Amino acid sequence: MSMLLFAGVLNSISALALENLIKINAEQEQHIGIRTFKPEAISSIPLARAPARVTLPPQNEYIVSAAQAGLINRVDVAMGMKIAKAQVLAEIQSPSLLGLQRDVLDAVTGFNLAQAKLNRDSTLLEEGIIARMRYQETRSDYERYATALKETEQVLQAAGVSDIDIQTIKQTRKLNSFMNVRSPIDGVVLERMVTAGQRVDVLAPLFRIGRLDELWLEIDMPQERMNEVRMGDYVHIENTTSVARITQIGQSVNPGSQSALVRGIIEGKTQSIRPGQNVNVQISHASTDRPFSLPIAALIYQEGKSYVFVRAPGGFAARQVAVASTEERNVVIHEGLKVGDQVAVQGVAAIKAAWTGIGGDE
Repeated sequence: MSMLLFAGVLNSISALALENLIKINAEQEQHIGIRTFKPEAISSIPLARAPARVTLPPQNEYIVSAAQAGLINRVDVAMGMKIAKAQVLAEIQSPSLLGLQRDVLDAVTGFNLAQAKLNRDSTLLEEGIIARMRYQETRSDYERYATALKETEQVLQAAGVSDIDIQTIKQTRKLNSFMNVRSPIDGVVLERMVTAGQRVDVLAPLFRIGRLDELWLEIDMPQERMNEVRMGDYVHIENTTSVARITQIGQSVNPGSQSALVRGIIEGKTQSIRPGQNVNVQISHASTDRPFSLPIAALIYQEGKSYVFVRAPGGFAARQVAVASTEERNVVIHEGLKVGDQVAVQGVAAIKAAWTGIGGDE
């Protein structure tokens, strides 16, 4: 369209209408190329974008360590595998286990003998053959051997042998220098630190295991935006459908990055994200108003105020609005619009020119 034709269209628009109404007919609207958009009602107001990390709550993360020094004889799981509680993760060969197992078997032998004597003396006491004092001495011996057996079992448990394996030793009465390393929880193997054939010291870390039923977000929030963040604000993880809610706002600033830690709990299903993943997030305020989202091209400024052009009978009305936030492509309006409004998003410059009288004298 030539400049003369464009000026002619603007001159024919009745910018002298009452107040903020710009009269435009269908033919003029077609010449200018005006296109409208119905504002999209949203439930929250975007605040800021920031980098974040997906983490596990401390109570859902476990380090499985070697309870005894020895040789890793076998590794049964790999990173990323789902595992069940008490599932065998690896096998360690440790000669020091032999002495502890022998102590348990000796205690079992003594306990069984003491129990047999107690059963015999109980029968003899009922028949009046022995004195009660002798029965009490036998019962005291039985209780002493029972305590000794529990002590040796607990020592073997502290050495890393599971209850299942202890019962097997007691039943078979066979000494075994091999110890199974078992998972303490249902979860996923997040990290494997050892391989078969490796020697490890006592308490050396072997596996890191996590329960993924709850995930956290740790957000690096620029310190200049911290005053805008509120507890309960929504956090949308970009390129996913996952949403988190802020539960903790840090009170200190990292001196290197000048950012503060904001933590949120991810709600709903989390199949699309994993612990340790770096993501970008959008923090949003929950709003009690009824904000609307518009293409940023719809917004104009006049004398320090924000306006949009809303379709009205006979043309468009310049309506002042309150801007809540602006993004790269969209703007959020929290005052000035209502459901059903049609806002000009193309040809806005021509409408503004007609509204302000630019080109009217040419």
